[in-house]
Amino acid sequence: MKVVWICRVSDPDINDRLKPLKRTPQISPWISNTANYLSDYDEIELHIISPHEYITGIKEFNRNGVYYYFFNNNMPIWGRHWPGIFKWDIMTNYAHNKRVVGKIIQSINPDVIHLQGAENPYYSSTALQFLGKYPLVVNLQRMTLNFFRGNSKEAVKAVEVEQEILSKFKHFSVRTKKMKEDLLSYNPKAITHWVRYNIPELMPKSLKKEYDLVYFAQIGKIKGIEDTIECLKILKSKYRKVTLCIMGSCSSAYKEYLLKMAEEKGVADCILWKGFLPSLEEVHNEASKARISVLPTHWDIIPGTIIESMQLGLPVVSYKAGSIPELNEDRENVLLSEIGDIEDLANNIIRLLTDDDLYNTMRDRGIECIKNRYNNENVLKQHLDCYCEVIEDFHQSKGNICKQ
Repeated sequence: MKVVWICRVSDPDINDRLKPLKRTPQISPWISNTANYLSDYDEIELHIISPHEYITGIKEFNRNGVYYYFFNNNMPIWGRHWPGIFKWDIMTNYAHNKRVVGKIIQSINPDVIHLQGAENPYYSSTALQFLGKYPLVVNLQRMTLNFFRGNSKEAVKAVEVEQEILSKFKHFSVRTKKMKEDLLSYNPKAITHWVRYNIPELMPKSLKKEYDLVYFAQIGKIKGIEDTIECLKILKSKYRKVTLCIMGSCSSAYKEYLLKMAEEKGVADCILWKGFLPSLEEVHNEASKARISVLPTHWDIIPGTIIESMQLGLPVVSYKAGSIPELNEDRENVLLSEIGDIEDLANNIIRLLTDDDLYNTMRDRGIECIKNRYNNENVLKQHLDCYCEVIEDFHQSKGNICKQ
C-alpha cells in the first residue's frame, strides 16, 4: 500500500541531509518515530511531504525505507517568511505550495493520503485539491475547536482553511476520546478511526536529583509557564523555596517578560533557564535530574512532555485540560487540578515533595500507565485498518473495485 503523509517534520538528521541556510529545531518527533517504526513493515510504502525553511527547490531522499520530499513554503531562496506588507502566500491562497505538492503527489500516485493536522494552512491547504481524487484521511493534532486565533491575515486564513477541511473531509484519525467528541460536535457526519503513533520506550535514568521541578515544553502562556511561575510564589510562601528547571524555546521578548514576572513574584532565584536543547536525549537527561514534572497546560491532547515524564519515572502535576484526564480513567496516575487553580497545583506539588509513599506510588503508576496505554497497541494494524477502510469507502463511492 502506497501511503503519503502531508505534514511538517524536521530533526537533526533531516537538517544534515538538506543542508539549509539555517537549521531548524526538531519538529513533530512523533512523525519521525512512527515513520521509522512503519518502515520495518512491507505492508506500507511511506512517502512524507513536508515544508522546510531555508532550502531551494524540492529536496528528496530515502531514509530507512521512507521517501521524503521537502519544499520551501516561504520566500524563494532565502526561506524567510513573507513580509507583513506583502503576504504573497495568503494572497494567492497558497497557490505555490499547492502546485508543488500536487506535482509530487502526481508522481507518487498514492493509494491513500494522510494529512497530519488541519491547523497549519501552509501545508494543510494543499490537501484540498485532492478531494474526490484520492482516498483522504485527516489526523487531528489540536484540541479546543473554537478557531479564534487573532485578527491577523495569517490567523484569519488559518481558521478559514481549517474549517474547510474539518467540514469537507469525511475521514479523520483520532487518538483520544475527547478528540473524537470535539470533532463530532463540529462535524456530526465525520467518520473516525482510532490511530495512535509510535511512542519510543523510555526508561527511568539514575541521575542525581538537582531540581524540585522541571518544565520542558514550548514556553507559552497556554502551555502554563506563567501559571508555573505563579505557583513558585505560592510554594515559597506555603512550603519553601522550590527550584524549577525550564527547557524550551520562546522569543527573547517573551523571555524578558517572564524574567520580569519572576522578579516581581520574588522567585527569580528559584529558576534555572536551560533554553532549547538540540536533542531529545539531552532534554530527557536534564529532566531526569528533577523530582517532579509540571505542565499546567490550558488545552492540549495528551502532551509528549507528560508521556515522556511518566516513562522517565517523574510524577506529573497538570490541569484537567483536553484529553489529559483520560490518563486517570482506571486510577489516579497523574495529579490534576482544575484549569487555573494554581493554589491546588501548588498543593499537589507539596504533597509529592512531603509524602514519600505518594511520590513512589505516582512514579510507579506513571511508568505502568504509559506502558499499558501505548506499548500494548498495534500501531501498524491501526494504520492499516484505517487506510483500508478509507480506500474501500472511496472506491465504493466511485462505484469502483477497491484497489488495496
